[in-house]
Amino acid sequence: MEKKETTLKRVRASKGFTQKSLAEATGISLRTIQHYEQGFKNINQASALTVYRLAEALNTTVGELL
Repeated sequence: MEKKETTLKRVRASKGFTQKSLAEATGISLRTIQHYEQGFKNINQASALTVYRLAEALNTTVGELL
């Protein structure tokens, strides 16, 4: 069964970021970004600061990521 692509992965790819470059831009670990994208961690349970950093780096809204 194929996993549904996460919003984070879709937005990240559309903005031209690799997982590594997004990690460097946000200060969030590469492993954490991978876990959000692979569904091992639920981004809806992330800290507000984490989601804010991702949204800022990706030039999008917190609401779109959640």
